[in-house]
Amino acid sequence: MKLSYIVPVYKVEKYLEECVESILSQTMDDYEIILVDDGSPDNCPAMCDAYAEKHPEKIRVVHRENSGPSKTRNVGLSMASGNYVFFIDSDDFLKEDRIKELYEKAVEFDVDVLQTSYYSFNENDGKETFFEASFETNKLLTHTDLEKELCFASSKRRIVFAWRNLFKREFLIKNNIAFKEELRMVEEVPFNLEALSKAERFVAVDIPVLCYRIREDSLQRQKYVPDYDKWLYMQWSLKLKHYSENCTPSQVFYEDIAEYTVKSIFPMLLANIYRNRPEESYEVLKRLGNSEMMRKSFADYDINKFRSKSLDWLMTWFANRKLYTFAHLICKFVLYK
Repeated sequence: MKLSYIVPVYKVEKYLEECVESILSQTMDDYEIILVDDGSPDNCPAMCDAYAEKHPEKIRVVHRENSGPSKTRNVGLSMASGNYVFFIDSDDFLKEDRIKELYEKAVEFDVDVLQTSYYSFNENDGKETFFEASFETNKLLTHTDLEKELCFASSKRRIVFAWRNLFKREFLIKNNIAFKEELRMVEEVPFNLEALSKAERFVAVDIPVLCYRIREDSLQRQKYVPDYDKWLYMQWSLKLKHYSENCTPSQVFYEDIAEYTVKSIFPMLLANIYRNRPEESYEVLKRLGNSEMMRKSFADYDINKFRSKSLDWLMTWFANRKLYTFAHLICKFVLYK
């Protein structure tokens, strides 16, 4: 078997047909599709079974109680028999007939991981946007090369999506690389970082295969995300763990992840609480500001590097110095009102 598609399925009956049909329409014929129903409460389980009955030589289905995307992908991985595995979310879809070319590149370079470009698809206006690979294309990178490139993993968003990578199954198994099942969201980042930090051979190519659907009702776009700080703290901790265990430590990596945390993660967490739970905002601000994640980030990154006259920067300056009353007033009455 050349390729295993692993497709977690949960509450996507509106999109599942387009996803599966886009895989079936590819001309590369030596593959399997593993549909893992994560206890979906809609018509998805029946749709999966219908596909397996119609294409028994290509499609396998497993039904499980709801356990989240990490466990679901791991179940699919444990069932896979392909030389390479491709994780595709069931609300996304593939572009016409490009998987064969992508697979051939992976075999040509004999890589542990291959990364590709992709499109986003906004279902509100039907607009497609192209995103290039985040590494130089058609250049074989060794583990030593990747160590240097991973110093900018956060700021260059090199490890955000599992579906932009093709993984050699034997490499994942040999290195015990799996999704962390305690993570119920943002689980792809630590998985990707662990894989890239252990890979010996890697290549990026400009073959946009997948269309990533932007949905207003997706988990990451919900008006309020419960336990958002818990998940992002766990993600941050795992990133540090995988990097320190598998790479020669570089201060550049810690500065990069600290800058990303201060300038991107911190505002996201504040927006989540100030816009949706204002009565809890001050206490959450203090908890975030005093957390290990933010204290280490403030220590590793000099916020004066992006100093400006904006109130965003002033709020960060106050939070850095634990002047939470002033930071709270700026958040409440200006930034997130």
